[in-house]
Amino acid sequence: MNKTKFITIAQWASRIILAAVLILAGVLKLQDNTLLFESVAYITWLPLWLKFWIVDLLPWVEIFLAALLLVRWQEKFVLPVVGLVFIGFLGYAIYGTATGLEGDCGCFGELMDSTFGPAMIIRNAVFVGMTGLLFWRPVAASEEAAGPGHEL
Repeated sequence: MNKTKFITIAQWASRIILAAVLILAGVLKLQDNTLLFESVAYITWLPLWLKFWIVDLLPWVEIFLAALLLVRWQEKFVLPVVGLVFIGFLGYAIYGTATGLEGDCGCFGELMDSTFGPAMIIRNAVFVGMTGLLFWRPVAASEEAAGPGHEL
């Protein structure tokens, strides 16, 4: 398998996994946002109005971005937003771990453990890496063979 084909397959796998993660997380938060509400309540420096926006809108944003990711609509806009969302999740995992937040962040409802700690940081770092992979535009083998500055 050549490098370009491998990257293309990895990108599709990443796209599907990230969309599934966003849909699952969004739907589970819509069913019960108690853990998310409790988790966000502990961030003392966030204004109250922003906490409510996060708790109320985040599930819908996750589902909407997942749909856009799957249909590949307006990728120049959607991919950076998806990247920022996952970077935000990674930042929240680091913040929660560093400040000693206890309990579950509510990322996936009660379906899976999302306790702050190294595992959560690693999981979110992998998601950020998968998002970064979607930005990569591999060079076709024929272009690579021609070398820099040569057009086919």
